[in-house]
Amino acid sequence: MVKEKETIKKENKPAIGMKLYLYIILLTLIAISLMYFLFNEYAIDNYNLIIVFSVLSAIAETYLILLPKIGGISVSFALYYSAIILTNPFCAAIIAAFGVAFRFPYVDGKGRVHIFNNPIYKTIFNITQLIISSGAAGLAYEYLNRNINIGFEFFNPVAGAAALTVYILLNTFFMSQLMSILLKEKLLSIWKGNFFSMMVNVLLVGLLGIVLAFAYHTYGFGGLLLFFIPLLLARYTFKLYLDMRKNYFETMNVLVRAIEANDPYTSGHSLRVSIYSEAIAKQLGLPQNKIDMIKSAALLHDIGKIGVDKNILNKNGKLEKEEFDSIKAHPEIGATIISDMSYLSNLSDIIKHHHERNDGKGYPDGLNHNSIPLETSILIIADSFDAMTTDRPYRHALSLEDALNEVKVNAGTQFNPDIVDDAIIALRKAFNNLSE
Repeated sequence: MVKEKETIKKENKPAIGMKLYLYIILLTLIAISLMYFLFNEYAIDNYNLIIVFSVLSAIAETYLILLPKIGGISVSFALYYSAIILTNPFCAAIIAAFGVAFRFPYVDGKGRVHIFNNPIYKTIFNITQLIISSGAAGLAYEYLNRNINIGFEFFNPVAGAAALTVYILLNTFFMSQLMSILLKEKLLSIWKGNFFSMMVNVLLVGLLGIVLAFAYHTYGFGGLLLFFIPLLLARYTFKLYLDMRKNYFETMNVLVRAIEANDPYTSGHSLRVSIYSEAIAKQLGLPQNKIDMIKSAALLHDIGKIGVDKNILNKNGKLEKEEFDSIKAHPEIGATIISDMSYLSNLSDIIKHHHERNDGKGYPDGLNHNSIPLETSILIIADSFDAMTTDRPYRHALSLEDALNEVKVNAGTQFNPDIVDDAIIALRKAFNNLSE
């Protein structure tokens, strides 16, 4: 499952350090109390099983997949879930703690990271949150397995579903709370943006945990080791997907640099608009796939300027009507370019209409409030806000408050009034973060 990875920015350390350490101390106290309770309630019946599961967990944790901002994910959850089914809450907590404590993943720029060269607070956080998640999930399984008998000899699906739910909710809550402290963002926004979209993958890994438990129950350690191989293959498949997603965004960055080479003003503009669009989308609570789509469209929204004469783009004086008409063609040019790329074609409409207005006076199609999709409305606000807060040949940049006031004043005419209030909250925070 998910583990903490990122370091705190140096400039934020004094501000958030106390909250971070208090949070980790609280988790540590809960974990110690839980382990004391489990130690008195349960015993280790099969030391060989504990050793094998712990070693396999450490191997799975070693091959965790690192993710930006939110740490990393691993298929070790399948082993923890199997341990919950096969053993008891105390043993499951021990296996989870051992797996994360003795992993040694490779991190770019750092080499192999292990318990002896990793900051102590990171190790403590990862161990304690896994003890709590696994131990609580084990208790849920034990309780329901004893009290709800549905006739299955080996696996109780009701208890299993409850244990799976408890583990996922606790694990993602602890990580979301940690990232909320580090990034100073809303907990729910982080959870929905980073973890909600991963639920299907986590459930599939949980099913593999049931398969592992059945394999051990039926064939012993040989069956367990045999079915551990598909678990690693599942990890490899997910890694390929993430690599493909990374290549997707790298391709867009190349296209953005091509835009910037043609129009000096757009240098940094597309990236800022992408940041503002993402912030607004998160503030509105959109799912991660929508957020990714909006970010991508924002990065590429001015790609059509490749088809506009450089002399017009770089002109310092007032544009003639023909020159302005040429500029106004860039959304349609951009949409045409993007529509020819199958993996980006879903962005073409957003790019085509990023100069529309809520009152129908925009271009190229004169769409009004009811015809402009939410994704496009977000991009319209983000693009206009960055234009207002950036120096232009014909005027100086507006201050943050003046620009936000313009967004507020133009709600209902230029901008979608349904999202302006949330957009202002998101823009203020994103602008301040970029200014730090």
